[in-house]
Amino acid sequence: MARYRPRAVLLLFLLLNLTACQTWQSVSLDAISPAQLIEEDQPDRVRVLMGGGTELELENPSVEGDQLVAPGVSMPLADILLLEVREFSMDRTVLLAEGVAAGVLVAAGAVVAALCRSSDGVGVY
Repeated sequence: MARYRPRAVLLLFLLLNLTACQTWQSVSLDAISPAQLIEEDQPDRVRVLMGGGTELELENPSVEGDQLVAPGVSMPLADILLLEVREFSMDRTVLLAEGVAAGVLVAAGAVVAALCRSSDGVGVY
């Protein structure tokens, strides 16, 4: 198990990095219709706010006639008040990179301090 631990940690950081680089972005329904956005961009996920205040996150949405369709859900396109898609966020990515770099520096400092304390004047091999 210990042999695979560095790989698991690396995969965890990669997963956190990928999720931190994404954020929900509102789509202006005046500039593009929900049907046009779904058909052209084919997003994996969308978040929809409907007239009654209902908010849904839909996976693999598609348009069939005048309906927005996802597995187990169908709704009229006319009822959509707000549509959001996940997009790359440079701000969040930079903050994550700075946080990871600070964490690495703190961990390296702690290791060096521990090694200096434990050596008691004897060289570390």
